[in-house]
Amino acid sequence: MPPHNAAPDPEAVGLCFTCRWKRALTSRRGSTFFRCARAETDPRFVRYPPLPVRSCSGYEEAMLYVVLNHYTQPLAAVDAVRAKHLEYLERYAREGVFYAWARRDPPIGGVIVALVPDRATLEAILAQDPYIRAGVARAELVEFHAANVRGALRT
Repeated sequence: MPPHNAAPDPEAVGLCFTCRWKRALTSRRGSTFFRCARAETDPRFVRYPPLPVRSCSGYEEAMLYVVLNHYTQPLAAVDAVRAKHLEYLERYAREGVFYAWARRDPPIGGVIVALVPDRATLEAILAQDPYIRAGVARAELVEFHAANVRGALRT
């Protein structure tokens, strides 16, 4: 696994990194582990498979989302929570959920690219966002199929 607090290398993880059945868990020490949720109901699958996984009969590609954050409060209120928001983004990047993010220009919100098993999973993750919790932003989700991804986001 990567060094403490580093994003995992998709090549070192293999198929699990983009599988809809992946559940990433980060320990208190910052190590990230990848668990197969299929193993909970199907004994053919290993709960924590040895990485990298190069082939798997249960592999299903997760869905990609663009999250458009819209600021609902003045920028000063948003910036008061920004450090915690950035920590949150880094945490979910380590877990292979967030792939890219940035503040929009002009600063009316932000953009996050996420790869998750389903909309409910992303909604639960977004509910933890310090911006959402502080009421300084609201999130709009746009779902698209990962088959049309090219370049650096294609793992």
